Amino acid sequence: MGHLWLVGMMGSGKTTVGALTAGLLSLPFVDTDARIAERSGRSVKEIFEDGEIVFRRIESQILAEVALERPSVIATGGGAVLSAENVVLMRASGMIVLLEVDAGTIAERVKLDAERPLLVSGEGIVEVLEERRELYRAVADWILSSVGRTPEEVAREVAACVDT
Repeated sequence: MGHLWLVGMMGSGKTTVGALTAGLLSLPFVDTDARIAERSGRSVKEIFEDGEIVFRRIESQILAEVALERPSVIATGGGAVLSAENVVLMRASGMIVLLEVDAGTIAERVKLDAERPLLVSGEGIVEVLEERRELYRAVADWILSSVGRTPEEVAREVAACVDT
């Protein structure tokens, strides 16, 4: 088995579900945003202040490093799939699972968190979700909804994807 890459919008549950899934599968868990912050000594929001392109370059470097590590459950940043190179890397090293979510659920989960650089308003959520929805679906091997479900329920379903 290779990596289990979790993709989707911020607030879709990638970090929470990913950690739970890793526990169920007895695999390491990696949160790429956390690794970026740890490596740079700056928050994602602070890096975004230098420009999204700066963040995306660091994100791609971290994804490439993680892809070479032993199989893990990996929570990617919401925009990781914007780079075709990132998608090729994820596909080549494992399976991609989309945690799908709607704008209302995102807003409720992140409460328009000031640390979320691309979500400055409720309209920002809808706009970003609409821009990315089809891209997320196109890259995913599995599409699972995280709406109205507990993280534990979603994690069990993600883990089941590995067994099929």
